[in-house]
Amino acid sequence: PTDASGYDVETLPVDLAMNARSLGCHVIECSSVDEVVQALQDAKSIDRTTVIHVRNDRYLGVPGYESWWDVPVAEVSELDSVNAAREEWAENRAMERYFLESL
Repeated sequence: PTDASGYDVETLPVDLAMNARSLGCHVIECSSVDEVVQALQDAKSIDRTTVIHVRNDRYLGVPGYESWWDVPVAEVSELDSVNAAREEWAENRAMERYFLESL
């Protein structure tokens, strides 16, 4: 079976929030945007590692947007598909926009 939407696949029951707690982290669990915003504010005043945990639907995507995640592809490969991906990456990288100024 595959882990695609619509297939009856059991996932491993990993409790990430409890795992973070077991490592000594403070955990703030959120289920809404407002709770995440509040958690970000609250986390600033906590004096130890803080994990903001948000459960989500792994099959729920976001609509298209005009951005690009810079994940380099191998520069040297014997596979044509990898070389083509590297070429596409280089073309996209040339159009990358920078939003932070150098210090």
